[in-house]
Amino acid sequence: MLYRTLFAGAALINAVGAWTPPKEVEEAAKASHWAVLIAGSSGYGNYRHQADVCHAYQIMIKNGIDPDKIITLAVDDVANDDMNPFPGKLFNKPTADGTPGTDVYAGCKIDYSGAMVTPETFVKVLTGDAAGLDGGKVLQSTKLDRVFVNFVDHGGVNIIGFPRTTMHARDLVAALKKMHSAGMYKELVFYLEACESGSMFTELPEDISVYATTAANAHESSWGTYCMPEDKVEGKHIGSCLGDLYSVTWMEDTDNQSPAAASETIETQTERVTRLVTKSHVQVFGDTTISSELITNFEGDTDSAGQLDTSLAPMIARAAPQRDAAIRSNEAALASAYFRFTEMGSAAAGEELVALVQARLSTRKTFEAVAQRLGLNGGIEALPPRAHGAQHVDCHYDVHKAYKSACGELHPEALSFSATMADLCAHQGGSPDAIVKAISAVCAA
Repeated sequence: MLYRTLFAGAALINAVGAWTPPKEVEEAAKASHWAVLIAGSSGYGNYRHQADVCHAYQIMIKNGIDPDKIITLAVDDVANDDMNPFPGKLFNKPTADGTPGTDVYAGCKIDYSGAMVTPETFVKVLTGDAAGLDGGKVLQSTKLDRVFVNFVDHGGVNIIGFPRTTMHARDLVAALKKMHSAGMYKELVFYLEACESGSMFTELPEDISVYATTAANAHESSWGTYCMPEDKVEGKHIGSCLGDLYSVTWMEDTDNQSPAAASETIETQTERVTRLVTKSHVQVFGDTTISSELITNFEGDTDSAGQLDTSLAPMIARAAPQRDAAIRSNEAALASAYFRFTEMGSAAAGEELVALVQARLSTRKTFEAVAQRLGLNGGIEALPPRAHGAQHVDCHYDVHKAYKSACGELHPEALSFSATMADLCAHQGGSPDAIVKAISAVCAA
């Protein structure tokens, strides 16, 4: 409305040749708002990730972003899973018995699902490369636009997870640099939910207009919330955590902003989230000057900020935050399978639980053998913890690549062993050579 008023006045004054609109007003009128939302996991035990992303989608829509400029990636295998007591629905927050929940899946448009949820698709979407995407949406943003990116999934030191593979911090930062070089945004805000997510942006430049926050530092798990036994909606157990602590905290904060008070800044939201997320340590990276911008500049379209639809607000009022019902994210799928097996009588969940434990034990066995070959007779337990800030990203990149080549992909529920790669790099003084040889030998045996 402000811009339309200014241009109406500009046209009138131009008619008598007295004034031309300032350049910044012209550019603001041409600017757009884009969002990329991604849940990188699969399986009912990871219910919370797809619920988080669909909740984020609802926020973008309610806050005025054009649906054609929201790009969502999610495997989309949870809402209609046989275990879901509410087929075709997802909930990001519990409710009391007899109180209906807010279905965040309703109207959640997923652009890339199933096998299309990959690091390659993610990078193509970010960098505007539509090749091989069968006409799917990619960012078509310009240097005048603001872009919001929200990634939710498992992670490990220097990696974030996808259903069948992982993405390294080096590749993620490279994609952001490419976006900047191509003039694909004025400013970009990135909210990242994953274990050890603070390791993902240690190489993010401060001069490419990207502001990033993460759910945890580089040495700790992020946390699922609204978990068993506080996972009930309308009196029924979901059997999985409904959300992630960092994610639901920022989204509930945004939901709570009334139309008349939609003036919260990114900095204020970051401070609130940091204060409320007590299980892990929220981190900030990049260009911190962006934090003075309104949250609706990224989690919405500021041209519509005064007309926000707050129909999601009742979600906040219907149940008090269940911060005590939190589980470490790297244990949440195991806890879900155990609960569904023991409390809900699902034989399939029992098999899922066994498979998850076996995958983690198998990965541990591999790294124990690698450590032995490197002269650590006590195995990985003998590794001294790496110093804070000592990521050895170059070494880790080479070791991670070698592991994938020789041993296969890290299981999604075993991404915590990426920290072991970092510890091995620290033990070897940042040199990957001996580690790569040990991995090749162990996995070839």
